[in-house]
Amino acid sequence: MLVAVGAYLATEIVPWLRSRYHVTADARRVAVAGYSLGGLAAACAAIEHPGVFGAAIAQSGSFYRAPPGEEPEWLARQLARNRRLPVHFVLSIGRFETAAIPSRDPSMLTASRHLRDVLLSRGYAVDYRELSSGHEHVAWRAALADAICSAFADGRIDLHAASTPSSRAGR
Repeated sequence: MLVAVGAYLATEIVPWLRSRYHVTADARRVAVAGYSLGGLAAACAAIEHPGVFGAAIAQSGSFYRAPPGEEPEWLARQLARNRRLPVHFVLSIGRFETAAIPSRDPSMLTASRHLRDVLLSRGYAVDYRELSSGHEHVAWRAALADAICSAFADGRIDLHAASTPSSRAGR
């Protein structure tokens, strides 16, 4: 199902947007975003269509999930096995998203940390942020602007420094 979502976005929605609006064809300037299962879908869309999406913003991504018959954390395994793609990942997760998913360990927090580690070990550009929240819309809304800025930054930015007064004071 997630492959179909990515294909629909890349072959139907993005071309439609480009035909009606001034949307760049430069994948480095196009991001796909989502939260929860949509975060997983965004990451999958970016790796399936890196020529369309140069960044994936995944807020509380359901990275523990897998296609039917596969083991949990399918995406992390795919990224560990396959060649590195020109995709920048912007990930955020709540520190309280620690409940094990019934019959689908690990927790969302553990799966997000694992995905971050896999991406970094493979040389991907990754911006990762843990929020003091659970699986909540208010947290996603609060972090979205920083995530968008990060996705389009020419280099990595420290999201904590940009949003935490105490960390700015020491700079």
